[in-house]
Amino acid sequence: MLIDVVEQYDAEKIALFRGVWERTLIHLAQQQDHKKILSFLCKVGVLDLDEQDKVVVFGVPNEFILTQVKKFFSKPLKESINEIYNEQFSVKFIVYSKFSSSNELLVDIKKLLHIKETKKSEFAEEKKTIKYELSQFFGILFDPKFTFDTFVVWATNNIAFSAAKAVAAKPWQSYNPLFLYGSVGLGKTHLMQAIGNDIMAKFPDKVVVYLPVTKLIDEIVTAIKGNKLGNVLKKFDDVDVLLIDDVQFLAGKDKTQEIFHNIFNDFQLKQKQIILSSDRPPKELVHIEPRLKSRFALWLVADIKSPDFETRIAILQSKLMSKWEDLDFYLLEIIAKHIKENVRELEWALNILLSRKAILHKEIEEKDVFECLKTLGYVIEHTTDATEAAVASNTKWTKNFDLLVDMVAQYYGISVQELKSEARRKEITNARQILMLLAKKYFQRTLERIGDHFGGKGHAAVIYAINNTEKKLKKDQDMAHDYEVFVDWLGK
Repeated sequence: MLIDVVEQYDAEKIALFRGVWERTLIHLAQQQDHKKILSFLCKVGVLDLDEQDKVVVFGVPNEFILTQVKKFFSKPLKESINEIYNEQFSVKFIVYSKFSSSNELLVDIKKLLHIKETKKSEFAEEKKTIKYELSQFFGILFDPKFTFDTFVVWATNNIAFSAAKAVAAKPWQSYNPLFLYGSVGLGKTHLMQAIGNDIMAKFPDKVVVYLPVTKLIDEIVTAIKGNKLGNVLKKFDDVDVLLIDDVQFLAGKDKTQEIFHNIFNDFQLKQKQIILSSDRPPKELVHIEPRLKSRFALWLVADIKSPDFETRIAILQSKLMSKWEDLDFYLLEIIAKHIKENVRELEWALNILLSRKAILHKEIEEKDVFECLKTLGYVIEHTTDATEAAVASNTKWTKNFDLLVDMVAQYYGISVQELKSEARRKEITNARQILMLLAKKYFQRTLERIGDHFGGKGHAAVIYAINNTEKKLKKDQDMAHDYEVFVDWLGK
């Protein structure tokens, strides 16, 4: 197996593969954004140059990175390989878990492509300067993690996302005002801050202020009490882009509404950009003056609705990728089936689980996920969901897995010890790989537990076995027949 052979590479071969990868990256960088290359390919390397089959084999650290690299870089990498190495070569990707940490086959992309990394001291000083400037306009410091790149787009937020990007590209010209609305935790604040971060990057001379409406109310109330309202209003004269979050909390604040109405009118007259957010559309805002609601809806009103199941899975995968972590797919399914309305809670769930994984030094299992969901306030009804029903019955099937192993061994005329050994005879390999797939699919076993059961196989070896078996079942009729026999025995 290639993964086993990699460990035996000598210095000459490693230098060859690194050289090809470096030239590929340099060529790729001529067409692709350097930061995108760094984000997706920093843990990718060349594992093999197969001259016989005309294939360059790339290794990636886990399954999720595998899907992302295939999605975004399959074609660009093939084109670069054809250009710098051999025009007849194709590319192939496999999971090589040792790329999760430092490895001789990996390349320092930052150094290779001269991607400048801001030193901590420089970043701290820059942050301090920005903070001071924004403090002059009582603004809240923007969070750099909120960008358009880190925002997951789905069908029911696409209009809001496109409008936000348009405003960031041409403030004062596109959708002024822009009004975003949606339930809690769906990304309104993320989009607003992404707009602000993007405008500050493109137009560094412009003053951009982000204010939760509660902060605006506090400033106005304090100014009125201190007889300094004129000073506060004067500060707005120097603001070019104003982002007000959660305007529904203006409800019942008559004096603040009157003052904000004047600020709004002034921005409109001077053609300065305003972006607003709320948990409902303007016409449904309660205890807000009609003249203010009508101004909120002057241009574009865009809603953000809850993502569907597939999108919630994609959001979880995106969050995992940003943390360079990996969880079994069926665990993500359980999370996504319960957390339906709040994207923020999806990330909370992942943070809880990953913290648990780090503290306990063990892989996450179903029981951990259900405990996490209960912590977040979700009532778990095992009988109402097919996936949960399978998990609820997992204890029974765990007891029967050893019986299945015995049955498969007898079926092929081999011993259980051989199944757990390093033996590579065809019938042993087929039996072992089928059992790994069944363990994953019908017993909800983690990759780590499956590997341990079969002689301490590594995470990557188990993934390879499962993926390889699924491919074989489509082509090998004998193997497919055997597989169905075992599934029937399980009563599935």
